[in-house]
Amino acid sequence: MPHNPKFALQENIAHNLLFVDGITRCGKSIFSGVIGTIQDCEHLRFTTLLEHIVPSLFFGVIDRDFAKSSMRTIFNEVAYETLLSRNANFRPNDQTSILNYYNPKLYIDRLSHEDGSAVIEKLREKKCIFPYQTHDFMVHLEYLDSLEFDYRMIQLYRHPIDNIYSWYTRGWGERFLDDPTSFTLSIKHKHYILPWYCAGYEEEWCTLNAMERCVRTVIDLLQQSISQHKKAQRPERILTITFEDMVQHTDTQMSRICKFLEREQTAWTEHSLKKANCPRVLDPNARNQKLQTLKSGISNNLFEQLMDMSSYYENNIYGLLQPIS
Repeated sequence: MPHNPKFALQENIAHNLLFVDGITRCGKSIFSGVIGTIQDCEHLRFTTLLEHIVPSLFFGVIDRDFAKSSMRTIFNEVAYETLLSRNANFRPNDQTSILNYYNPKLYIDRLSHEDGSAVIEKLREKKCIFPYQTHDFMVHLEYLDSLEFDYRMIQLYRHPIDNIYSWYTRGWGERFLDDPTSFTLSIKHKHYILPWYCAGYEEEWCTLNAMERCVRTVIDLLQQSISQHKKAQRPERILTITFEDMVQHTDTQMSRICKFLEREQTAWTEHSLKKANCPRVLDPNARNQKLQTLKSGISNNLFEQLMDMSSYYENNIYGLLQPIS
């Protein structure tokens, strides 16, 4: 038996992958029901395995050819099974439930479809878009790209004060330590279980309070994301959107998304946007209240970093977009 096999790539039948990406709590869930209403889009899924594979490539603990071959097979399998409604999610309150897709009957009808070559031929037509809601792909974009997926990415950013405050109120300063439902790739430090995010500053992370951990981690993830975003080898595959623009200037952003995907909205899109409370008016005083809460619970050094990152976002969206209103 060979000790160093050369891993092969199967034919790619999972074309048109769409990653709706951003760090945790940046507001990606507004897309959960909306994306599926765009022409030719399937229902939304998550891809936890790939979210573990990408940082593992960054850490150098897995082989790239193995990762490329495995993920090609996995995405092929998911695409194939989607057109047969195999392993479909029927839980009514889940984001990924087909019952939250604009036309669940489509997936119910597919239960009676025969598997085999007809499904493969349909996938080869490259018509279907397979959307995935992802976390932190931009942080290690070059490693994602090394896997050679046929993908496009909607990258969402949110004002760092709002993003960090949401982390804190959702308990992410502590949940990583003992919550098995976080599903985030974990690393071990002494007797602690920590998120992979804090590799390189594990000892520091453990000494911080819950609020400081949120500030430290979000700023670090944003800085890495910005750096990778600006170095993207194929920027045409990335559409950058802010949470604020998406919820306040919804029509404009939906036009950008449809142009990016080369698809049209459907009759169900408007209804889905209303369910997502888009468009909406954001309270201009709410952010200052969040800032005061954060200021009272973190070190002066972290507060200065937060203010610098906030100014960077407000002036030109980290140099990635025009200023927000």
